[in-house]
Amino acid sequence: VQFFYSENIDNDFIILEGEEMNHCTKSLRKKVGDLICVIDGSGGCYTCEIINIDFKICKLLIINKKIINKKNKVHLFISPTKNHKRIEWMLEKIVEIGVDRITFLICENSIRKTVNLKRLNKIALSAMKQTQNYFLPIIDDCLSFKDAFDIIESQAKYIAHLCYDNIPLLSKSIKNNNTKCIFIGPEGDFTNNEVSYALKQNFIEVSLGKSRLRTETSGIVSTIILNLDNE
Repeated sequence: VQFFYSENIDNDFIILEGEEMNHCTKSLRKKVGDLICVIDGSGGCYTCEIINIDFKICKLLIINKKIINKKNKVHLFISPTKNHKRIEWMLEKIVEIGVDRITFLICENSIRKTVNLKRLNKIALSAMKQTQNYFLPIIDDCLSFKDAFDIIESQAKYIAHLCYDNIPLLSKSIKNNNTKCIFIGPEGDFTNNEVSYALKQNFIEVSLGKSRLRTETSGIVSTIILNLDNE
């Protein structure tokens, strides 16, 4: 099943435009009367009939709709990797797994301090459609470590680090909360001061295992663990 994306939904009708319209009507040669599936990125999936095609828009009639509700929400705070392609690879995987929001952290040891938001949003949209995931994550631009605390809405808050030993595993520390967030640091990890600051904000320090994982791998592993309640 080919999925299309639109936020332009009004009662019984949906409008496709831009790249989504071109892909539907030109690449796939869909025509009036054909049925297609549209997702809104917020858990809604719509079976639609194409009722009109013009130069700029494709108008659809909603035949059936299904709304998916997630048990919990996951917010990943992660320092961007030096190689932007590793960020893109990670993003594809965590969208497939399921993540609701991604915020890029600029820490004391961060090397990269910018990301290409336009490209990342495009990759996230493509990954959502290809894997038939109904949820499109919000992707925030880079924030300083301390500024990131101002946008936290999660009930359960974790910080994964390697500053010292004998830290409990994330998988053993999960609380039954509806909203969860985790901080993942850069290649050089968080500093002791950053970890101390997070703990003062009622964060729980956790480990992702014995191996020293790359930043992007840590993002994937933590997203999998925090999504276990959604299964």
